[in-house]
Amino acid sequence: MQREVFDIIVVGSGIAGATAAQQFCEAGLKVLVVEAGAAIPAGTVEPLSNIEAPNQHIQARCYAFSGSTREYFVNDVNDLYCTPSDRPFSWIRARAVGGKSLLWAGHCYRMGDLEFKAAHADGIGVTWPFTYQEIAPYYDTAERILQVCCTHDGLSDVPAVSRGSNSEFAVAEKLCAAFASKGCKLIRARLSHSRAQSGTMTPCIHCGQTTPECLRPVSSSDSTLATARKTGLLSLWTQFPVQSVMTDSSGKATGVAGVQRLTGERFEAMGRVIFLCASALESTRILLNSASPMFPNGLGNSSGVLGHYLMDHVSGIVLSAICDGEGDLLKENGRAGMFYVPRWQNLGSERDRPFLRGYGYQGFIVRTDHELLPCGRTQRAEPNARATSDPSQSILVRLVGFGEMLPHYDNYVEIDKGNRKDADGIPVLRIDCRHRENEIVMAKDMLLTGLELLQAAGAKIKDVQSTPWEPGLAIHEAGTCRMGENSRISVLNRFNQCHDVSNVFVTDASCFPSIGVQNPALTIMALTIRACEHAVRQLRQGDI
Repeated sequence: MQREVFDIIVVGSGIAGATAAQQFCEAGLKVLVVEAGAAIPAGTVEPLSNIEAPNQHIQARCYAFSGSTREYFVNDVNDLYCTPSDRPFSWIRARAVGGKSLLWAGHCYRMGDLEFKAAHADGIGVTWPFTYQEIAPYYDTAERILQVCCTHDGLSDVPAVSRGSNSEFAVAEKLCAAFASKGCKLIRARLSHSRAQSGTMTPCIHCGQTTPECLRPVSSSDSTLATARKTGLLSLWTQFPVQSVMTDSSGKATGVAGVQRLTGERFEAMGRVIFLCASALESTRILLNSASPMFPNGLGNSSGVLGHYLMDHVSGIVLSAICDGEGDLLKENGRAGMFYVPRWQNLGSERDRPFLRGYGYQGFIVRTDHELLPCGRTQRAEPNARATSDPSQSILVRLVGFGEMLPHYDNYVEIDKGNRKDADGIPVLRIDCRHRENEIVMAKDMLLTGLELLQAAGAKIKDVQSTPWEPGLAIHEAGTCRMGENSRISVLNRFNQCHDVSNVFVTDASCFPSIGVQNPALTIMALTIRACEHAVRQLRQGDI
């Protein structure tokens, strides 16, 4: 039987996959999106605490995990992986149409030449194969799609928050002055916001609201994937985990193969071009599972670096402090104030800290008689849950650090040599990743500096989490399929195209040569748009 051959097969429907589907469908190409998870309708919002999750003990550590969201996450028993006993890695995974875009907090910060060219300065890793100027137009497009609040011209020259810009942020004036005295600046958080109006959208999965107080980020299922559907050129297969990319005798990719989860049967889908957008480690897992006589170490792995240079942000340092007499400024609008402290360490030609590269802080301002929900909305806390003399006249300021983990060859993933498989019969990953001396020293500085900043603002320290999370829990895993100009030391070229197999592209965070300090989603989308533009051009020229 002759099988349908799609112009493009996209694996994954999150930020990267849905963006690729939109770009290709709008270019008039026939696209298949293969998604391992199901299309999950919005359900009832359940309490955030006291959730029994015996089969989701790892996923339950995610800030967005609750009774309302648990079905978006994988089952840790069925979707297993393994790690050395002394080097844990918490791999947070969503399996649903929309992927982690359904759960993310919406922070959108651009990377710049400080990050792209960092290896020039310290010799660690490789540089990104383009400049900020080259990627900037694609950042512009990504920000329009994600409806990012505030403009962004690169973290080295972002404007400080204007004084008294609105009531919910006026409290930050004291923080601005205190932080400036320590050599850093505080800027408004740059967030994706769907600008939902009451009754026009499905309720937020975290708070159940559709009001503007819920800072609900744009999800791929409601934006790019929905746009792709409208073209009539999109096919979406759900609950079809992909195991491998198929190739012909010449080494060209011909399609993907995997398992139809509902039946357990094997499937194959044929396509002219393959875009892997399954998330950093899943895309690399697919390439490693695509080993063949022509590619014995994994598809496109002639360099030997596939699976290596795994990174996640150095995070878990969380500081909370109380400022009295400011709570009235937040009033009862139900929204947290959010701000960002961009990296300010080691920016010049000489290091000013005892570690390489740097870190920033995400900040939150909440009334002490309220609790912060993952969507940025606040709700009144249980009585006596916040012990203050007058909670309506106090605020809680929280700093969460995010630092750059250096790329190391020996932080890696591989297909488990014990031949373990998941519930779908697909060989699983073994993940070996740890913080090294640079990350440990950075985390200590992140803690001490955070305390100094809050104390300079006259805040009273309330809670301190002084130990960084193990890798994975920042949920920003990146690397393992890095891009670069040199095919001997990278898997992908400057357009996210596999050096060895020209009709395979990878555009999720696995392509990152380094991780910077910024949340990765905006960069993932910008790179995907750029890669799609290049792929369309090559298809029309007959080059792939």
